[in-house]
Amino acid sequence: MSILIIGSEGFIGSNLVNYFKAQNKKVICADIKAIQRNDYYQINPADPNYDELFSHHNFSICINASGSANVKFSFEQPKLDFDSNTLIVFKLLNAIKNHQPNCKFLNLSSAAVYGNFSSEPLEENIHCNPVSPYGFHKWYAELICKEYHVLFNLKTISVRLFSVYGEGQEKLLFWDMWQKYVANKNNIELFGSGNEARDFLHIEDVAKAIDIVITKENFNGAAINIASGNITPIKEAASIFYSLLNTQDAQYSFTHHAKKGDPDILAADISKLKQLGFTPTFNLQEGLSKYMQWL
Repeated sequence: MSILIIGSEGFIGSNLVNYFKAQNKKVICADIKAIQRNDYYQINPADPNYDELFSHHNFSICINASGSANVKFSFEQPKLDFDSNTLIVFKLLNAIKNHQPNCKFLNLSSAAVYGNFSSEPLEENIHCNPVSPYGFHKWYAELICKEYHVLFNLKTISVRLFSVYGEGQEKLLFWDMWQKYVANKNNIELFGSGNEARDFLHIEDVAKAIDIVITKENFNGAAINIASGNITPIKEAASIFYSLLNTQDAQYSFTHHAKKGDPDILAADISKLKQLGFTPTFNLQEGLSKYMQWL
């Protein structure tokens, strides 16, 4: 199997590269960074030429792990966020249609497509109601995947990632907790009330879940949740994180001001993923322990 990973140098992409290489799979990497390596293709961000990539190499599957994952940025620069999360999917699928119609396409989507629902676990078939440009753009990308399956018979699937964390991540909640601890451990201010809840999944489990989806799921233009199936309040996640520092001097509080575009609760129904045989390897404490060894 030959796997092309777009966005190979990012947090999730680089972990997927390592995961599949450890399984002795042939992996071709592609990103915008200038890297001299035989297995690497540099993408020109100003004028990406995916036709050249797909006309010169044969791939069993293309995984799109590229794009912005910044809700705040999507409000500030919606056009750029659209380009990086939606337009790229159209361009990739069009190149696959023109040159390698048998190449499967797996797009990394996000739980942000759901919007702000209650604490009930979110099933893939409920109507999406995003509350940020980022969420809308991820949803549009899913629709493009569906379009190219229905109209052009391409094998596509979208995986809706919930709250991914782990080694290599230098943004979002736990990185923010760490940076604020380093800056001023006696006065750590965290966004929100602490009662918000997320479904956290360690990056190694994400890679394992994606592998299972590739192996067992039908690429029929649909979407599937990737998460642990358990939600954790942010105040509990913070307690676990700071307790793992083995220190008593972390003094933190919550601002009670939520970030624009952030839902209160995101709980995943992972029945479809479980039916494929997925069970998480790490609970939150175990996963955070691995992450903190990397920090």
